[in-house]
Amino acid sequence: MSEEMNTDQPILETRALGKRFSIGTRFSSEGRRVVHAVDNVSLTVRRGETLGLVGESGCGKSTLARCLVRLYDITDGQLLFEGNDVTSKSLASLRPLRRRLQMVFQDPSASLNPRRRVGDLVAEPLRVHTKLSGAGIRQRVAELFELVGLLPDHVVRYPHEFSGGQRQRVGIARAIALNPDLVVLDEPVSALDVSVQAQIVNLLADLQDKLKLSYIFIAHDLSVVRQVSNRIAVMYLGSIVEEGASEDVFATPAHPYSQALISAVPVVETTPSGRRKRIILSGDVPSPLKPPSGCRFHPRCPVAQDRCRTERPALQEHKTGRKVACHFPTI
Repeated sequence: MSEEMNTDQPILETRALGKRFSIGTRFSSEGRRVVHAVDNVSLTVRRGETLGLVGESGCGKSTLARCLVRLYDITDGQLLFEGNDVTSKSLASLRPLRRRLQMVFQDPSASLNPRRRVGDLVAEPLRVHTKLSGAGIRQRVAELFELVGLLPDHVVRYPHEFSGGQRQRVGIARAIALNPDLVVLDEPVSALDVSVQAQIVNLLADLQDKLKLSYIFIAHDLSVVRQVSNRIAVMYLGSIVEEGASEDVFATPAHPYSQALISAVPVVETTPSGRRKRIILSGDVPSPLKPPSGCRFHPRCPVAQDRCRTERPALQEHKTGRKVACHFPTI
């Protein structure tokens, strides 16, 4: 999206971040079990950029998103915002951070209270975090509705009176109400029609330019992520397996999983030589209740060797700007 970036300091950084959930009870036959939803994730988001996060459904993208905005407590590792460790901060001490770090959810219907008018929903963060008067709040809400392409009289309507795309615009207006620095977008267009997806993507690009926003854009549609992202991180079974500039990752994916994902993206075949070979992965995604030993991808990897079954590869830089977690990357 935006090309003007200040890369002096990451706005957001994770260091070996992990999130585990306990399920079951001591009264069940299997006892308590642990879901390894996010494991050892290290990422940086630079000011003014869009970092795309892609992967199959169930790989942990949404869980990671909620960890990044501290809707979930973090089990392992660190979360830093502008160099300050916010991993274990209390809810009260996180309050100033809420103004600067916001989230847009996947399902606009589920993220908006159906019993309240949308104008009140967008005004809520202004009432909580600012000292604006009633008139000031109403004026700010009107400005936000104009920014996201909604009409002034829409403020008195309820969520069910809007289309899916309009509800997502309301969600975006609420997210930018406090002038945040970073917005986490959790599959913001996956529930929308293709034509509406394009409108929302264009709106997000315009807002990024106007408001100097940084984005983390989470999706499983790689064609959308390629369009909006400066850099891409590929996630598999809770871990990052590849990271790099968007065009580099798409042109020369280095991890076998990235290669399989990108081979599934539809392309226009102008000549027989331009056809892309489709890579079909064998087997199913392993359960996060019992991740495989060694490389988590090795049960489905077409090039796995003995080392992959016993030794987990670290996400490391193989060339400038390209990180791969693979013992045998094609880079």
